[in-house]
Amino acid sequence: MKRLALRRPDTCASCATDLAVGAWAYWDATTRVVTCTACVDGAPTAPRALDVLPAPVVAPAPSAGASAQREFERRVQRRDETVRAAHPKLGGLLLALFNEPASTRVWAQGASGERAIAAKLAELEGEHVTALHDRSMVDANGRRTRANIDHIAVAATGVWVIDAKTHRGALQVRRSGGLFAPRVEKLFIAGRDKTSLLEGLARQVESVSSHLASVSAAVPVRGALCFVGTELPWFGESIRGVPLVGRRGLAKLLKQPGEFGRDDREALATFLATRFPSAV
Repeated sequence: MKRLALRRPDTCASCATDLAVGAWAYWDATTRVVTCTACVDGAPTAPRALDVLPAPVVAPAPSAGASAQREFERRVQRRDETVRAAHPKLGGLLLALFNEPASTRVWAQGASGERAIAAKLAELEGEHVTALHDRSMVDANGRRTRANIDHIAVAATGVWVIDAKTHRGALQVRRSGGLFAPRVEKLFIAGRDKTSLLEGLARQVESVSSHLASVSAAVPVRGALCFVGTELPWFGESIRGVPLVGRRGLAKLLKQPGEFGRDDREALATFLATRFPSAV
């Protein structure tokens, strides 16, 4: 039998006790019946650290990259309307002759990268990971911000916040200082300083951490930058404790052994899905 938090009301098959949404019970997939913890364990079980997490019904997860794809399509539509309004006779011709600007194409590229990472996470789903995709970032007061979180992966080692990146070119971490000067690490891609990518990820990690802390769930929350189409160092790299990985490297991170079993992962993912709603 599997111990889980109920996502709908049910009744104990043994003692007929009514069980509310969020109550912890045992589910037998073979007989498809629910049994309360008192009947299985002989007495009501003391709540574990993760039992503080509520478990309401969760809406189906959105498609990875959906919000980025929607923004790309919105910009394409706006450009189409603007050009045709300014050039009623030749608008269609002009649109055919000139590509979308880079500021528009980057949204489609980003959506493609998120879908590629989601596909890798899907390979790990169940055995190693419970994943959420394309979630709105929410502040401590429950208000949605303009930012979003590409992927949240709950693994045996805790919660991983994954920011998808599709920059082209070679990645390099440049380090300076030491001994008698502060140590400085900077991230460069194709020769351009991209250290600011760490700032956005740090805000996402802090947001997830604060929501878990608000219900006293002692769960490690870490961040990772996952690159699609970027030339990464052969032997792996990290910066300021943040792994810089491709999809294979991400899978290796998420397969590491830890203290959180499948039931724990599902409870955490259920809670995080309620705190960080779909971005679409």
